[in-house]
Amino acid sequence: MGRHVPASSIFRRDHGKFNVVNYSDSLSRKAARENQVLDAASLCFVEKGFHGAGMAEIAQQANMSTGHIYHYFKNKQAIILAIVQREGDEAVQRIRELESIPAESFREAFFEHTVDAIKHKLSAFQTSLNFEIMAEGTRNPDVAQQMHEIDERIRKTLCEVLEPKLNIRNIQEVVDCIMTVLIGITARFARNPDRAEAVIDLLMLRTMGFLFDHGDDEV
Repeated sequence: MGRHVPASSIFRRDHGKFNVVNYSDSLSRKAARENQVLDAASLCFVEKGFHGAGMAEIAQQANMSTGHIYHYFKNKQAIILAIVQREGDEAVQRIRELESIPAESFREAFFEHTVDAIKHKLSAFQTSLNFEIMAEGTRNPDVAQQMHEIDERIRKTLCEVLEPKLNIRNIQEVVDCIMTVLIGITARFARNPDRAEAVIDLLMLRTMGFLFDHGDDEV
């Protein structure tokens, strides 16, 4: 009787024989290679700009052949769209982690979580990459649309997580204010990193304290 093969498996011909390959493992390897390309491309974009970095340079940075890169991404635009998507996915995942925190301790936990996330992502490299992507968004409508969709997704997720915890009527306006402050911190860091880092805790504490205490005020 033949060996049972799970439905989530695929076949691969190897030296004239068929070997069973677990589909989830294959996807994991594919995702790892894609992330390898995205990491390499991010470095190249920061060093040379989006239009200055070529696919051959990205391939060299990723330790792949140029042809291998095209197996995962058809062009540089597909790469930058994937970078934006990855950043958005990571942000949404971090926000969703807050859902398990009890309402009575949520304010303090949200403050700590947000400050930690800012400090983790705030670096000369990440700031340069963010501005490179934003600059491309002003030239490329596809990138601009992707950025808009990710921004709306993050906003929606924040509203869904914060509203039941904080019971604030104007939660959408509160979330818009928080997101605007976060973007402002990034811009400030690009100009004066030391001063930006020095006021993160105070700025977020005052901002959140005011917004959470006055979130029901008329706007």
